[in-house]
Amino acid sequence: MRREALAFFIVITMLLIPSNVVAHDPKNYTILLFEDGPTPDGVATGILVENDSLFVRNHDTRENVNHRLMVDLDGDGTFGGVDDYTTNWLNSSCELNETGVKIDEDCNAHEMILLSASNGFLQGNISIIHQLMIGENITEYDFYVNFGEDIHIPPVDPPIGNEQTTVNKNTFRPPLILLLIGSVVGMLLIIPQLTKPNEEE
Repeated sequence: MRREALAFFIVITMLLIPSNVVAHDPKNYTILLFEDGPTPDGVATGILVENDSLFVRNHDTRENVNHRLMVDLDGDGTFGGVDDYTTNWLNSSCELNETGVKIDEDCNAHEMILLSASNGFLQGNISIIHQLMIGENITEYDFYVNFGEDIHIPPVDPPIGNEQTTVNKNTFRPPLILLLIGSVVGMLLIIPQLTKPNEEE
């Protein structure tokens, strides 16, 4: 009985220990490509982190107009090089058959771009050109994406108003883990007494 009680309280203690890591769920950030350029016109610092994705979609409703993004991954100021990234030409829509499958497999209305080193994207500011093609004429718009490191940190309560919080040594409270351990030790000392059969006098 004592072993079962001990195992039970060890499991409970492990479950109650707070985790110092807050995981980041990968985010899909939508970029819509219109006649007069992309919306939004850039992604500033603090919005995206590594392993987030850009969901790029052509929202230009004109016929026979295609859009694409060209990314200068190596930072050499040229786009479309061997080490750079270019999306497919995106149409406003793709014709589907009666079962919902694309008739032209090469037709794309959207594309997902993973912001990851495995995909050639390094943290920082990335220069991008948004190209709009009508027939043989191509118009270009500048675009940029900034993304940072995916840092896992515990949440911090924000300060209230403009007041600065000071730590008073006299009001120091022991960490939660010490209270939990103390509680478990106390329970382990009491349980054997409670589970012991009553002795007849």
